[in-house]
Amino acid sequence: MLKSKPVNVAEMLGLTRISRVTDMDVWKHLLTPTVKGILGPVKTVGEPVVMETIAGHFPGDDAANLNGHLLYGQTGYVRYPYISVCHRTEYGALVIKRDLRKVMATAWSGDVDSGKADIVHMVAMRDRRFDGSVAANDTALLSFPYDHSMHSKRLHPDLATVELSIYSFFPDSRFSDTTDKELEKFVENPYKFLDRPDYFLQQFNRAWNTRRHPGQTAAPLRDVSKLILPAFELVARKYRYDAIEAAASHYHVMMWLLAHGFRYSYRKDQETMNEFALGMKKIRDAGHPLTRSQQSWVCVLQSLRPTELIPPHLRLDGPLWPQTNIDQQSLWVNKPISAKALALVPEPITSKTPPLV
Repeated sequence: MLKSKPVNVAEMLGLTRISRVTDMDVWKHLLTPTVKGILGPVKTVGEPVVMETIAGHFPGDDAANLNGHLLYGQTGYVRYPYISVCHRTEYGALVIKRDLRKVMATAWSGDVDSGKADIVHMVAMRDRRFDGSVAANDTALLSFPYDHSMHSKRLHPDLATVELSIYSFFPDSRFSDTTDKELEKFVENPYKFLDRPDYFLQQFNRAWNTRRHPGQTAAPLRDVSKLILPAFELVARKYRYDAIEAAASHYHVMMWLLAHGFRYSYRKDQETMNEFALGMKKIRDAGHPLTRSQQSWVCVLQSLRPTELIPPHLRLDGPLWPQTNIDQQSLWVNKPISAKALALVPEPITSKTPPLV
């Protein structure tokens, strides 16, 4: 008689809880009233289809292939298939994609079939089970790698956690809509221009008084910042996650997350943020009040080299913003939503290595 070990097929193949999020979950919780208003009424309910190509339903609706997988030696395919559904609306389309580890919803405004549409809202929830390994990059719904064993290490091996991501802007409000493509590229990721100090400072000075934050290439949807984090938490609780996580790309994002109950995942990042807080106070006490967007720009500015190029009244002489969105070093924060998470990670970890259990 064969005495075999039990096999959990779904677990071994990487099926995660987030893959069970429904289209109704997305429509009800992850789209704000403003987003729904921009989309307009649903005209055609889409049919879910299994896709294995990078190309999606229309121009721009692309998946990813970070690990360079080839199918029969050909490019243009993904390692694991994903399910995609395209709901047509009065003024655009809502595309919801999901695979074993991630669900992502993208709201488009405009004529999607002609390639003349803008993404106005993109939300995603990604299970972090495989982070820190090459397997993390196998999902076709990922545009940035998470395989670094230290920078992308999981919060705790015994916790089910989900990463949140959000992109949300008014249509026709990008810098490039007024022909300013150079400023848009700079604002999108200013760290990419640090190797050109003079050009960096030129664009920095232009961005300083725009009221746009780093990364904010268009005008934000106001109700998203108020409603989306509680909605993320509601969905995460529904599918029994222990904690929700996020990587704070900029200072204003960090302040937003902390205001909604998130906490630092690593003590080193908390200490860095304390240094920035002291630096902001120093600037303010010297008679230079800063707007929130300018606070974020000051954080970016500290990475400029040589430091003598930094205007003296904005120079902090110390902290550097940890996350440049160029490499995998991230500023992780988390919000426990289960007793298990509170017990296993009661405070920021002293290093980017989970505590022994």
